[in-house]
Amino acid sequence: MPTDPALDQRIDQSIAQAVAPINIPLPATPLDTPRSPQTTATLSNTQENLFAAPADDLTRPAKLSGHPTEPPVITKTVKVTSGDSLSTIFARAGLGYSEVSQLMALGDSVAPLKTLHPGDEFSFQLSPEQNFLGLSYQIAPNKSLSVSRDGQDQLIAKEIVIPMETRLATAEGTIDSSLYQSAIETGLSANIVMQLADIFGWKINFLKDVQNGDHFRIVYEEKFLNGKHVDTGRVMAAQFTNSGKTFQAVRYTAPNGKTGYYEPNGASLARGFLRYPVEFSRISSRFDMHRMHPLYHKIRAHKGVDFAAPTGTPIHAAGSGRIEFIGWQHGYGKVIKIKHDGGFETVYGHMSRFNAHIKNGSKVDMGETIGYVGMTGAATGPHLHYEFHVKGVYTDPLAAKLPEANPIPSRYRKDFLAQTQSLVDQIAQTGQRAPIQSAQALGLVAD
Repeated sequence: MPTDPALDQRIDQSIAQAVAPINIPLPATPLDTPRSPQTTATLSNTQENLFAAPADDLTRPAKLSGHPTEPPVITKTVKVTSGDSLSTIFARAGLGYSEVSQLMALGDSVAPLKTLHPGDEFSFQLSPEQNFLGLSYQIAPNKSLSVSRDGQDQLIAKEIVIPMETRLATAEGTIDSSLYQSAIETGLSANIVMQLADIFGWKINFLKDVQNGDHFRIVYEEKFLNGKHVDTGRVMAAQFTNSGKTFQAVRYTAPNGKTGYYEPNGASLARGFLRYPVEFSRISSRFDMHRMHPLYHKIRAHKGVDFAAPTGTPIHAAGSGRIEFIGWQHGYGKVIKIKHDGGFETVYGHMSRFNAHIKNGSKVDMGETIGYVGMTGAATGPHLHYEFHVKGVYTDPLAAKLPEANPIPSRYRKDFLAQTQSLVDQIAQTGQRAPIQSAQALGLVAD
């Protein structure tokens, strides 16, 4: 394309006039790279703005972008000691009753704080001005309660649960001593022993029928948190040989959510009533129509069974029914009477207190807590006096015969076999699964 020398000269003059007023020298680049006029003008304008700034701005530190720094949170740990209440614990953290009141206003979400045990720990979060920001409280090895403030400065509580690993373990032993002492000696927890007694409670009377030489084997859950053993869980299968006769049980949860213990053939091991309405250490007095009364010192029929247990031990409804009487009645002290279907009635005497949620006419389920062991009325020590009436007749609750619960429904039989066959195989083995707790006796006989 031919060029016009006159036009080129006019363009060069226009560019020179555009950059001449700036007249600010630029530092040479390392390689002294030539710049086009357009690039030079752009850089020069930028530098002009920088050099035009006040001198003191050049030494002022640059401001960092981002959110303002949050005030530090102060953490205080308070350990629960004997006799402590929530108010005394808050006071040791430097907080007042108003904070306690705000916390308890959260209701059921902070229910674990109503029952404290020596050794428990509270971790309080406080502001630099000692204002209450929140707390954490360990409920169980894998469970804690966390309380904090939301964006509107309102307290909120939530339960934090860390999943535990569940492993199956096996224990077996031969009986030659008492229940709790032998449980301690074998390394089994009292919880596992009581489960075993409940499972076979209507096949074996553990207070009368168990003999030295009887043998048991159980498969049960062990709970691990971060690889460390922290608890025992449910008995999944059990075998008990009593006087040469062997009984087996497996735990099964049906598709409808109902869980129970069954024999390997699907027959239920449950009854319409619990054998023992309270966890107890011993029977202090049996059913006896010719007993010498310990207070009145004369022959007076003892028409029930006394289960010795510490004051405050929960008492459970032996069967489903309706509260017929709740209150004080002569030598019974604080007593509850429950009317059940089929002409059955149960009586629970000498309670220290009742479940606050039940009253005359209330419906209760089998196993529901109705009150707590005490020694009200004519009692020489804390225990539960338990009576069992059949169509108006006083009956020994340890000898009463009751109808069995229904077996596995036929529609669930295939599922039952699929769930339980491996447990049946495992419980039938002998000495092949670790850990074996002890070969020493597990006592399930009364003192």
